[in-house]
Amino acid sequence: MIKRLTKFLPTYIITIVKLFLLEFLILSICRVIFYFGFKTIDVGSIDGIVILKAFRMGFEFDMVASTYAMLLPTLLLFLNELFYQKTMVFHKLAFVITTVIFWLYAFISASDFPYYLQFGSHLNKQAFLWAASPAFVLKLIFGSFSYYGYLFLFLAFAYVIYKVVKRIFSAAALQLKEKSGISLKTGLSFLLLIPFLIIGARGRLSSKSTTHEGLAIVSDNLFVNQVALNPNFTMFRSLLFQKVKNYKIPNDIDLSIAYARNYFGIKGPYSRSIARKQLADTAFRPFNVVIVCMESMSSYKTGIQGRENLTPNFNSLIKESLYFDNFFSSGIHTFNGLFSTCSGYPCMLTEHALRRYTKKPFTTLGNLLQKKNYQTFFYSTHDPHFDNMEGFFTQNGYTNTFSAFDLPKEKTISVTGVADHEIYNLFFSTINSADKSKPFLGFIMTGSDHGPWVIPNDIPFKPDANTEEKRSTQYADWAIGEFMKNAKKQWWYNNTLFVFLGDHGYSISGTYEMPLSYHHIPFVLHKPNTLKAETLNNAGYQPDVISTVAGILNLEFENTGFGINLRKEKHPFVFFTADDKIGCVDSTGNYFYELITQKTKRLRRYKNLDQQDYYLNKKTKADSLEIGAKHMLNTAEYFIRQDYFTY
Repeated sequence: MIKRLTKFLPTYIITIVKLFLLEFLILSICRVIFYFGFKTIDVGSIDGIVILKAFRMGFEFDMVASTYAMLLPTLLLFLNELFYQKTMVFHKLAFVITTVIFWLYAFISASDFPYYLQFGSHLNKQAFLWAASPAFVLKLIFGSFSYYGYLFLFLAFAYVIYKVVKRIFSAAALQLKEKSGISLKTGLSFLLLIPFLIIGARGRLSSKSTTHEGLAIVSDNLFVNQVALNPNFTMFRSLLFQKVKNYKIPNDIDLSIAYARNYFGIKGPYSRSIARKQLADTAFRPFNVVIVCMESMSSYKTGIQGRENLTPNFNSLIKESLYFDNFFSSGIHTFNGLFSTCSGYPCMLTEHALRRYTKKPFTTLGNLLQKKNYQTFFYSTHDPHFDNMEGFFTQNGYTNTFSAFDLPKEKTISVTGVADHEIYNLFFSTINSADKSKPFLGFIMTGSDHGPWVIPNDIPFKPDANTEEKRSTQYADWAIGEFMKNAKKQWWYNNTLFVFLGDHGYSISGTYEMPLSYHHIPFVLHKPNTLKAETLNNAGYQPDVISTVAGILNLEFENTGFGINLRKEKHPFVFFTADDKIGCVDSTGNYFYELITQKTKRLRRYKNLDQQDYYLNKKTKADSLEIGAKHMLNTAEYFIRQDYFTY
């Protein structure tokens, strides 16, 4: 069978398959060496299924690295067979390039072992930070004789690679001599090969997520997460694709931190810290907590400022709940909202927080409530690896992840996955199957109110708005109504705090060049028999979720984030970013924003969407908000860089 297949297939196809398998095997061997050579003591307590998941994810990273290694050799081997000549120039060039690439991969893989021992992470572009003093770094890495074993490992790999690659190319040369002329199947096979190369380079079939480092986070054990990563992947991806700005501590950082300390009312001698104790009035109350982060849920969809009311069910819930009507998202992307709501930190300009800030966990409701014996859950309507949602939430205390992958494939109706009511139903199913003796924390990220807008057909509700976008909002609102109806039937309802907020808003005309509608989101707290139904007007933003929820639970903790308990404290202003824009609002109705790329600054009166620019007329107020927002962002960046990154 194999002989027949080799006779039918073009020689270059057989050759690249052999080479791919060789490289894949070498990378897999390195992963096994890494696991058994570096595993920590606590790995023994990790579920074997989790370990296997790490290795499975590792094969995905290996596939990507191996595919990239084969791109140029594949082209040269194809050209060699297409324009076959006795000199076989392309064939010889392919042999040299393949050998060099495989040697380079082997060198990186072998060098990764001592690098990991020294720095606790896989090779990446940070290895070049010390280019000005390479001797010092070499002494760090090879100061111990034991590290020389990894050099011998590379030499062994190099020898095997040379011998095997040479043998593969020699076999290919013999096969080519037995063939004559240009075959049509040579060209056709290359066209058929391209999709496989694309899939291999992406690493995944999912349309929403290519392979990225966040996928390696399969547990809250740092070493197990490292097992999945391939150092060749981390190195070349950081060099070629990750635009990381070199962080330099600002000269006025102490001025910024002092400002932040005053912002939070921290007394006492100055230190580079914003840590403060959040105290409780009485004993801890172990309420269940359900956080629903609603996709694209702008407050303007609820009918404020004379806009069309698309959310009658949600508005009814607001009337039964504690509602903050002056609440804002930290950014304009889902990953911004998830990051800030989970971590209690604002979002930096032009950075993907869920993928970037994964060196250490933040102080989150997930890890705080785990210490109180809570069960923790995260839910996504689509691929949980998209934006590294699962990885980030797993690292930050959310142990169990459920998504469209846990429902029948036919339930997935668009790229945003399953409809909202399906993820709500999955939530009820999993919660009611969980340990009833323990309280729970659930975080649900919805998806239906995001384009491409698809409304399920198998429901009794039929939206009637005049656009698909608005009809999707109506459906999402109906799903929330059904969710709360179902929740009220559950045995755990009376002991549960429900939290509703938008991940971000939606761009609506007339809300300025930095659309306020993209940041102005609802924040609703619903707790039967505990919270009074009322509306509070003080300004708040997503980092406040942790402290505010903790306040309701009477949960004491050291707050190192940028949020406050909105029921007891007030912000002088809150701030947010939108890629290359900075915004800041206060409770009196001022909205300062800066369009950095356009070098434009504005001051608006946002309560009534006043279109006049007050920047020059009220420059003192504008300057105050601008300076305040930038001090707070500088402080947040300092703590993130110092605690989570080394530049």
